[in-house]
Formats: sequence, structure tokens, C-alpha cells
Amino acid sequence: MNKNVLGSGSLEALKQNQVLLTQLRKIGGGKVQMEFAEVKEASKGISPVFLFNKSDSRFSSTSARRAWQAGQPSDVEARLGLNGICNDDQDWYVNDKGHEVLDMNILNPVAIYEGESYNIRVQIVETNEGSEYQLANIERSAKRKGRDGDYILHEGNYVFTNSTIVIGQEPNDVWLKADTGVVNTITNTVQVDSLTGEIFN
Repeated sequence: MNKNVLGSGSLEALKQNQVLLTQLRKIGGGKVQMEFAEVKEASKGISPVFLFNKSDSRFSSTSARRAWQAGQPSDVEARLGLNGICNDDQDWYVNDKGHEVLDMNILNPVAIYEGESYNIRVQIVETNEGSEYQLANIERSAKRKGRDGDYILHEGNYVFTNSTIVIGQEPNDVWLKADTGVVNTITNTVQVDSLTGEIFN
């Protein structure tokens, strides 16, 4: 049976199809929220956007996608096989967003249930059908080209990304193909892929 090892990984060293349980965060109702990160196939390779914007803090070298799962502390401890990890005597601290968090950095975490261990993976599903919250908060929830960039569209509609974790199975990721948009400049009109920034003419 596989076990979870605290401090066995890092975001900087994370490779494609590896998962990292980055941290726990205390949330309302006495629960904790786990944050998982996975580098997906759609984001493999060295990002030219990052390389040529390395000094801009809005860009990151790691293209890991995130998913969150809340749970009862006792159940989180049992499923991770880490008794007492949610106790207040651990190295909890307040991060720059004001949340009380505990660094975990567990590479390829597993959920333990009835004596068996099951891989935990991040699943990404892109859709044009936003939730009530996403539709009411387009500026925060619709996919963009870069943190403050233009919106990425699919068939003329906003793209929303929903991330979840799956246990004991391969993720069934869904990626929507970005529309090719028309960008008007002072001197001419060019076609640009809104996802990659590639100029077609």
C-alpha cells in the first residue's frame, strides 16, 4: 500500500501527470480544504509566455492546474493516513491572503480506504455553460489569456474551467479549442489565435 509522505515534492519540481497535495487550509464549519496541483498534458513544455515575461509576477513557471476538496479533519487524517495532521499544534501559519494554512507538499498523494490506497488526480473540464456564480462573475471566472488578458472564447462563448479531484481513476479532462479572433490595429487587421497569441497573417 502506498503512503503519503510530507515534504516529498514541490511545485517547482512537479512534472507532467504528477500531483502535489500542496497544503491544507482551515475553512468555515470546522473543516479543512486540501489543495491539489497537477501539471497537465495540455500545458506541457516550456512556456514562451513565461520565458519572455519572467520578471512579471503575473506569470508562473509552473503550469500546474489546481483543484480543492473540503473535508472533516478526522476524515482527512484517516484518508491520508496522517493522524493528527489537522491538530492546532502543527506548523499552521497565516498566508498573504489571510488564510490559516499548513504546507503538505505530498508528491502523488493517495486516499486510503478499507486498507487500499487510491491515487488522487486533478480533473479539468472546460465548458461554455457556467454555473450561476460563474455567470454572475464573468470577470473573475471566465478563462483569459494571461491573468489580466483578453477573454478566451469557444464558438463565440466564454470558457469556464471546472476542476475537481478524482480518486482511483484516470482523469477525463476536457479542453475546448479556442476561437481564432480578429484583432484590429492602427495599420492593419490580423488574425490571432486567442489562446496562443500566434499571428496567422
